[in-house]
This record gives sequence, structure tokens and C-alpha cells, in this order.
Amino acid sequence: MKGSLFLALLGFSVVNSEISLVDIWAPDYLKVDAVEEIICFNTTIEVVSEKCGEQLDVVCKNPSILLAMLDASSRFPYTGMGYASRTDYGNFDQCMTIDYKYDNGRILGEHCVGGLVIPDPSNLTNTDEYFKLSLCRPDACTASDFNAILSKNLNVTLPLFQDTVCQTKETGKELGAADIVTIVIMVITALLMVVSTIYDFYLYKWKGKPRHPLFLAFSVLTNGRKLLHIGKNSKDQINTFHGLKVISMMWIVGGHGFVGWLSVAVTNRETADNWLGKMSSVYITPSHLAVDTFFFISGFLLAYQYLKQKPKPFIKHVLTVPHMYLHRYLRLTPALLMMYLVAMSLFKHMGSGPIYPLTESLAAPCRKYWWAVFLYIQNYYNYDDLCMTQTWYLSADMQMFLLSPLVIIPIAVQLPKRLGFALSLVELLLVNVFCIAMPMAIHLVYRDYKNEYDTHSRLIDYFVGVMLALFMRVKHEKRFLYMVDRRHVSLANLIIWILIILGLLTILLCYQEKEMHHGYVDKAIFHSLMRPAWCVGLSWIVYSCYHGYGGIVNWILCRPIFQIWGRLTYCIYLLHGLVTAYYILTIRNRWYFSDYNAFYQFCGHYVVSSILAVVWTLAFESPLIIIEKFIFGRGRKVRTAPEHLAGNGTVEEGKRESSHGEKPKEIQ
Repeated sequence: MKGSLFLALLGFSVVNSEISLVDIWAPDYLKVDAVEEIICFNTTIEVVSEKCGEQLDVVCKNPSILLAMLDASSRFPYTGMGYASRTDYGNFDQCMTIDYKYDNGRILGEHCVGGLVIPDPSNLTNTDEYFKLSLCRPDACTASDFNAILSKNLNVTLPLFQDTVCQTKETGKELGAADIVTIVIMVITALLMVVSTIYDFYLYKWKGKPRHPLFLAFSVLTNGRKLLHIGKNSKDQINTFHGLKVISMMWIVGGHGFVGWLSVAVTNRETADNWLGKMSSVYITPSHLAVDTFFFISGFLLAYQYLKQKPKPFIKHVLTVPHMYLHRYLRLTPALLMMYLVAMSLFKHMGSGPIYPLTESLAAPCRKYWWAVFLYIQNYYNYDDLCMTQTWYLSADMQMFLLSPLVIIPIAVQLPKRLGFALSLVELLLVNVFCIAMPMAIHLVYRDYKNEYDTHSRLIDYFVGVMLALFMRVKHEKRFLYMVDRRHVSLANLIIWILIILGLLTILLCYQEKEMHHGYVDKAIFHSLMRPAWCVGLSWIVYSCYHGYGGIVNWILCRPIFQIWGRLTYCIYLLHGLVTAYYILTIRNRWYFSDYNAFYQFCGHYVVSSILAVVWTLAFESPLIIIEKFIFGRGRKVRTAPEHLAGNGTVEEGKRESSHGEKPKEIQ
């Protein structure tokens, strides 16, 4: 019994056979015969803390607690230990049920993932190859207590026990100030939505008019109609973007879901570790190109609407810039702020699991760099320790928007002049050449450059979009490909489509090939050329579909449902990281990695993210947009269908929709 007690506290169980795996993997001082009566020796009490000694004494005298801790701890050796991941989670829920009261106190089961670490004798220097077992122990005991027992009774100084990801059923139950503030904000928002919706329903029932437009700002009925509005086709709309946004966001969510597999224990470790390095994973590894698609869309929509304005003096353009910046900041920040508050406060209370305490490590950068989040400078200031990794994109997008007037305003002033269009195209071409050469030179000259989230490497996406917008805005009435003969147009269009599709597929294949087999220089050059090539392909898709020559591609991208779903992409982008993290952090057992299982999880992540995005849009995005429009509209009537929701390809849509993508950190 005493030997079994020691095994329970260490997380071991023994497979009895003539040649046990323990004989192979465990050193002599960890075998059963060598550890008889160690924990329950009287000398044990002398080397541990007073409270721990007291609890160990109670455990020694109560077989039911002993057996529960034994059963909840990891077994060693465990099934498939040479094939599976070297982390085992034990039985978390069983450990959490241990709650024993005695005369002097109370014993809770404390579950520690990696609470017992066993070196691999064949590779002692590589700590990543150590076996990290879960331990269920009395809550008053720590790793130092058990290491002291080993040192006292066995003269073993190796720190086998660790205080890693430890928790009891009462861990994290207390509500802090941030939790209370977040709850209060959400309750007030919910009340405003209920009251505003009731008032809106009353007006609808009695065909009345609101006394003030802000009374309907939080109405689910009003905002829901905007969300579900399907716009009619118009030459001033780029309906292709709706489908591009939705599909790109699916690709992003899928990419993050696949990356999640790299951070959990799986039964087929080698398959999971090697998967990203195989050509068969080419459909997901370049998913960060979806972020380039969003940058391209953002630049296009901003320039396309801005260049629609009537000519005006340079100084008038400049005077509108501060309002543009403030307007942009207020549009992006409320939904981001609420996501930040939930991630920092309530998220740690929303679930449980062996590794759920890691939510604190996710929140740590947010506490440290909160100001960088809301100044949108994370991708440069703390790029190596990001708060909510996906928010790097917001920083890059905001920085591009801040830089855009330096290019767009001179073009808008120059465009009405003689040769203005030609000069503007040449100038943008030079800007794009510079945007290709600059990041390439930086990566080639500074080999230790580590920032994967910088803005300057992606400026080419933005300004290729601006260049296409200039061309389509000025030449929107010109015939497609400038051809008169329809038969020649169709043939030329088909040939170009084939070349473009083959070119885009080649980019994906070459990306995977470069990542698998090529060195630093080849990758630096390829990545700098890959983005403009990708955006050239997107430019053809937009141009051809706009003129009605997109065929089935245009039919798919312009489905009405994409108009609705496209309005949710910003909130899907904000929330999908928390959805994916929640699923990963609540796991209890090893997963089996396969493409099908990963795809199955992606479907769940995307559906849940979309549902939450509806709530977030109705609660924290649409109402704040109406309030902001009213304030800066100096009391003018608020439009019933804000541009960014109507999906009409306006400048408002351009400003917002650029913030809908993320580059997975591990798939770059």
C-alpha cells in the first residue's frame, strides 16, 4: 500500500510483466521495490511544509483519497508512449472531485500538467523530449515538498516534480475589478438593446417615428435589418469583394485551427509534427495570403471611393485628414475594446481543463502592452510578445490607412489635370516597385530581422489595390480589355483566366516548396515577389467580374448571402482566436490528428465564431457606428443603412473591411 501511495503521488502505475517498460525507461530509484514506504515514513514529515505533512498523513490513512489521486494521475508507461506526444493529461475531472474535510482542515485535489517530468535516458539534453506527466496531489503540497522527499529518503537531487499548470476546483473563482467592470458594461449594453428594441417594436406597431435617432441605436430590429440588407447590383459596387472576404476569412480561421494542433497532445505525434512540411498541406499552409487579400481590398475600396469626389484644392483635402483618422479609430476600436476586456477578464472564468490556466499566459502581454493595442503599434513595438496574436493585423491596417493620404491626396489633386491619369499610374507604379524592393533589401541585408508582422512588407498589397482602383474609377466606362469584337473578348478573357488560375496555384505550390527545401535568401526573395503576384491575380478577378466576364467565379463570389456574411468578417476576425483557444484549452485527452478531424473542427470554429460575430455586431459595432455618425454629423439624420454595413464598396466599407484578416504566426 505504501508503495502504491508513492506511485499515486508521482503519477505512476506499473505494468506487471516479465520485462516491464518501466525497466527500460525508469532509472533504478524510480522502480517499485526501491520506493517502498518512502512517502509514509515518519522522516517524510520533517522535510515538507507543515500543512503538506498534515495532508500527507491524512492521505496515508485514507485509501479512498489515495486511490482517487492514483487513478487521476498519469500512468507511466502509458499506451503508445513511443508514438504519441510526451505529454499526458491524466484524469482532470476526477482530480477536481477530490474534496475531503477532516478535523483540522480540508484536502482538495490539485491537478498539475507536467507536475512530474521524466527524462528520456536516450536524449537527456533535449528537454522537449522529456515525458511530462500529470499529477494529482494534495493542494497544500508543492513540487519542492516532493523533491525534498526524494532527496531525503532516496538521496535523489534531480527535480522530477514541477509546479506547472496547477489548479484546484477553486482556482480562479474570484472576480476581480476588471471582471466586474466587463460584466457591468455587458449588462448595461444588454439592457440598452432590450429597451431600444422594445421602443423600435412599439414604433413599428403603431407606425410612429422616433423622437431621436439615437433611441434606436441599440435596437436589434433596426440593426438586424441593416445586417440582413441585400444591396442591388450597381456599377458603383464591387460585389466580388463580398465573396472574397468571406472565403478569405474561412481560410484564416482554418489556418489557425490547423496551427492549434501543434500545441496539444496527440496520439500520432510524428504525423502531426511532419504534416506542415509535406506538399499535401499546401491547401492550408499559405493561408496567410488571405491577409494580403484583405490589404488589397482595403486599399482598393479606400481609393475607389475617395477618387469619386469632385475636384477640390489641395488644402481642403489636407484639412479632412484629421477627421478621417478620428472617424477610422472610432469605427474600429469599440468592438476591439470589448474583445480585449473579455479576453482579459471573463475568458478565464468561462471554461476548465488541464491546460485552461494557460489563459493567464495569453493575457499577460495584454496587461503589459495594453496601450500598444489601442495605439495600433503592436506589430512593431511588441511584435515578439503580441497581445492576442490576430490583433497585429489591426495595427498594420491602421498604419497603412495613416500613410494612405500621402499617396491618395496627390493623385486626387493631380487627376483632373492634363495627363493626370497617366502620371498617376506611373507614380503608383514607382511606389509599388519601391514597396517590393524595400522589404526584400531589408531581409537580405539584415539576416537577423525577425519581425514577421511588419507593415512595410505588405504595403505592396495596399497600393496594388489603390492602383487598380484608380484605373477602374477613371476607365469604368471603357470596354472590357478595350476590345470591340465580342468573340475576341471572350477568347482573350478565357486565356487570361486560365493563366491567372494557373499562376495563383503556382504561387501556392512554390510557397510550400520554398518553405520545405530552400534557404533564407530564396525565401526572402520569393516572399517579396509572392505578394504582388498574388494581388495581380486578384486584380484580374475583380476587373473581369466587374465587367461581367467572371463566369462561375463571379456567380459564386456575388451570392447574396455573402453580402450578409461579409459584414460579419470583422467581428469573426476579432473573436475566432478566442473560440479556437477555448476549444484547445478545454481538452481532456489526446487528439488524433488527421486532415478530416482538423477540417471538422474548422467547421465548428467558423460556425461558433459567426454566431458570436452576430451578437458582437449588434451589440458593440452597429450601435457605436450610429452614435459616431450622429455626433460627427452634427445632429444630421443618421442613415438607415450605414455604408460599411450596406456593402456598397464605399470608403466607409474600405476603411472597415481591411481589418478582417490575420496571418497565422506559425504558418508564415
